[in-house]
Amino acid sequence: MRRTYIGRPPSHVENVSRAYNTLENATSVEIPTVKSGRGTFGGSSGGIFTCVADLLKAYAAVMDAVTDQFSTAAASTPSSQIKLAQDLFSAKIPMAQPTYQEASYGFGLARVQLPGPMGHIGMNPGLIDGQMPTVAKGVRSTLAFYHQGSLPGALSAIAMVPEHKTAVVVMTNSLSLNDCPDWVLQLLLEEILDAPSRNDYVKLSKESAEKSLQWFKDTSAALDKERVNNTSPKPLETYVGTYWNKKHYLRIDVTLDGGELAWALQGLESEKFKLDHYENDTFLWLRSRDYMASRGRWVDQPPVFWKLTFRGSKDGSISSLNWVHDPDVPDGEEYYKEGKYVAKV
Repeated sequence: MRRTYIGRPPSHVENVSRAYNTLENATSVEIPTVKSGRGTFGGSSGGIFTCVADLLKAYAAVMDAVTDQFSTAAASTPSSQIKLAQDLFSAKIPMAQPTYQEASYGFGLARVQLPGPMGHIGMNPGLIDGQMPTVAKGVRSTLAFYHQGSLPGALSAIAMVPEHKTAVVVMTNSLSLNDCPDWVLQLLLEEILDAPSRNDYVKLSKESAEKSLQWFKDTSAALDKERVNNTSPKPLETYVGTYWNKKHYLRIDVTLDGGELAWALQGLESEKFKLDHYENDTFLWLRSRDYMASRGRWVDQPPVFWKLTFRGSKDGSISSLNWVHDPDVPDGEEYYKEGKYVAKV
C-alpha cells in the first residue's frame, strides 16, 4: 500500500483529490477537505486518505484471512495482520428487519445474503419510496460484506464476496444528491456476478436525487407548520454569551453583530451562522440548501436540528440553551451560559 496516509498526504504527493459538495442544479462547489487524522476525534473512521488500488490490496488480504480462519477455526493467519476474523465478521446486530435472509452487522462491516438488499449504512434508504432493491436477483446464494463511508466532500462504498474472491471499491470526492457510490457498487456487483435480473440504477439514481432536493422545501414547510405565531424574543443582547455542555468540552458562542444574532459551534468562525427568531426564545439557523452545501454542511437533518431554544432563570435572564443535534435524543443537549451555572460533571 503506497498511497495510504493517516491524515492529509504530504505536500509532495501528487494527484490528491479535493472535496466538493453538490448544489441543487447538480453543479459542484469546492469545500475544505476533511481535517481528521492521527490523534484527532474521528481520525480512525474519517481521517484516512487512500486510493482504490491500495484498498483492493487490503480487502484481498482481508478475504484471504476470513476464508482461512473460518475454515480452520484459527485466531490468526500466517503472514496476515487480520486476527480474530471469526469474531469480527460474525453477525452481532440484526439489520433491516424483518427479513427472511441474512442481514446483520458485525464489527465494522454489514453482512447480507445475496440476492438481497444492500446500502443500509448510507443515505439511499431514506431517499427512495419503499424498500431498497434486491441486488443480484437470480444469482446462487452467497454471503457478501459491505460498508459505506460518508462525509461532506466524500462518499465511498466497498463490498467483498469471499466465495467469489471479489472485492469492489467505489470512491468519490463529493457529497452528491444521493449516495452515488452505493448505486454504482450495486450495479458493478450485478455485472460481476452476472445477475440474470438487474435493477434499473439510472431510474433509482434519478428518484433518489429528486427526493434529496425536496429536503429544504419539506423542512421549511414543517417548521412553518409548527411555529407559534405572534411571539417576540427578549432583547437580543440578553442571549449573548458563551455556553458549555455539561461536561465542558462543547462550546457555543452567541454574538450580536450589527443587530443580528449569530452562533458559532466551538467558537469557530467557520461554524458561525446567523440566527433568525422562530418563536418565543427559540431561534433558527437554517439557510438554503445551496448555502449550507457551499459552507460544507451536511444537508438532510430534520426540522428540530435547526432550532436553538434559550431557557431563562427566575430573574428573567438567560441561563442555558438547548439543541437537539441528535433526533434520537429528543430532549436535546443543554448548554449552560458561562457565569450563570456551573454544571456538575
